[in-house]
Amino acid sequence: MSDINIRLLKDTDVDYKLLEKWYQEEEIYSSFEQRKLNYKEIKEKYYPRTLKTAKVPVYMIEYKKKPVGIIQYKLVDDEDKELYNLKGNNIYEIDIFIGELSEHNKGIGSSAINKLSEFLYKKKNAELLVICPLKNNKKAINCYKKCGFYLKDYFDTQDTVGIFQTYALMIKEK
Repeated sequence: MSDINIRLLKDTDVDYKLLEKWYQEEEIYSSFEQRKLNYKEIKEKYYPRTLKTAKVPVYMIEYKKKPVGIIQYKLVDDEDKELYNLKGNNIYEIDIFIGELSEHNKGIGSSAINKLSEFLYKKKNAELLVICPLKNNKKAINCYKKCGFYLKDYFDTQDTVGIFQTYALMIKEK
C-alpha cells in the first residue's frame, strides 16, 4: 500500500494531542494501555521515545499523509526472553495501534507492520520478530497472521495497570 508512510514521532503538541485523542478511545486503550492517558501522561511516556537515543522508538503511521496511528519496536531483553521462552539475539518486539477508528480494516496496520519488519530485518539484523496482542484481540491476531506472524504460545503477565491478562505470543522468523 503506497499511501502508507511511517515517520518518527515528533516532540510536538500536534503529535502528543493526537495520541491523547486516540488514548480516549476504549477500543484503543483497552488493548494497548488498559486506561485512558491524559496529555501530561502521554508527554511523559512518549517524549523519551522521540530522542535519537530512544530504546523504544515510536513512529507515526500516516495514511494519505494524515496521521492515523503509531508503531514502535524494542529489542527484547533477557527478562522478556524468559517470559516468552525464547533464545537468541536480535529479537525485536513490535507494538502498533491504528488510533483513527474510521481507518480500521483498510490494511493500514498490516502495511505498517510489513514496512517496520523490513526495516528491522535489514537495518537492525533482526533474527526474530515478536508481537504480543491480548489473547481475545482477534482482529489484531488476524492482522498479524496476514503479516506472516504465527501463534507460538500464550502467556500470562501483568498489564500496565497490574491486572494479570493472557497474551498471545506471535512470532515471525526471518
